[in-house]
Amino acid sequence: MNKLLLSALTLLLTTFDHSPKEKFKILRENETATHELGISKFYFVHQTFADSFFMLNLHEELSYNEMTTILQNIYNGVTLKDRVRIEYQETTPAIGKVVYFTKKDPKKGDIFIMLTNFSNATREFEERPDPKDQLARWYFMKGDKLVYRKDLYSKEKEEECKKGEPYEIIDLYLFDDNVENDVLVKPLIDKLLASDTNSLNKLYGYLYLSEYHLSKGDLKASELAIQKMTNLYESDSEIPRGYSLIVKMGTTELEIMKRM
Repeated sequence: MNKLLLSALTLLLTTFDHSPKEKFKILRENETATHELGISKFYFVHQTFADSFFMLNLHEELSYNEMTTILQNIYNGVTLKDRVRIEYQETTPAIGKVVYFTKKDPKKGDIFIMLTNFSNATREFEERPDPKDQLARWYFMKGDKLVYRKDLYSKEKEEECKKGEPYEIIDLYLFDDNVENDVLVKPLIDKLLASDTNSLNKLYGYLYLSEYHLSKGDLKASELAIQKMTNLYESDSEIPRGYSLIVKMGTTELEIMKRM
């Protein structure tokens, strides 16, 4: 393990005494930094809000304003040299600890990393989780995009997505690192929503329409797409009720972007 990862892991497992007790505490190594990584707010929020809050079972405990405060501090506080650590004081059985930092890969460039003491096995924060179950996420910084490692473009992945549901190729083009296919996103969304495909595909169509508009800074159009997605979910009983999570995530993403 290199020195940077070892240092981050040590910081993650270190326990601090906090008084009075707060819902969460933000620890920035650089208190005055503003965003230095060149990542657009949309691509940063898209990649980090789901993993930081939904993946860690924190989305029901935090308000939109609290989520935004946390992400704003990460967005501004993480630099190529400085880390940000978030501690969630009310999680059990252990205080939730999440560290965000960057690392340079000699082949793939700069990487943005989220390291936690959350166990994928128990679905809880643990004082010292088994390393094989410890939740971590890393994303590549490609231009102004933050790209999840599994979303890096390849011809093989493109062909695979084309064979799947119609929204899968939209997801790839919108969030991969190949800027040349970005122009295909909106026509594909329009084609999906105008087709006679099933309601679940259209639910995803409205989600990606919202995210497309967020990527362009159009909050009003994004909100309209979220309203259509919500109305479709509430009116169509053929959509499994578990997909309420998709509606919740789309709404949360929009609400955070309104506040960023």
